[in-house]
Amino acid sequence: MRALAIAGVALLAACSAEPDATSTQPNGALQPVSITLPAEIAALPATPAGELVTQRCTACHSADMIARQPPLTAEKWQATVTKMREAYHAPISPADEPAIVAALVTLQGAPARR
Repeated sequence: MRALAIAGVALLAACSAEPDATSTQPNGALQPVSITLPAEIAALPATPAGELVTQRCTACHSADMIARQPPLTAEKWQATVTKMREAYHAPISPADEPAIVAALVTLQGAPARR
């Protein structure tokens, strides 16, 4: 809780600080900024389950993040997949949900390859 409060204060301080001369153009417009993310080093297993989850889930989630999830029951995975589709508009057909849930349950016993 304390870390969250400190982060909030730091964010507010950054927002209220004078703009850096390099961050805006003379007319006050923001300059584009680019970042480089670290390379993905994890991969899901080269199995039908791994391929399905890679196709449907890795647009938003890294393979490492998926592979490190705690063991969940099929019912909890179902709730998660449904939430991803309904709340976050993941491009998953309701007809594909059972196969994705089965794949996630299967992957819990398979180690991620690096």
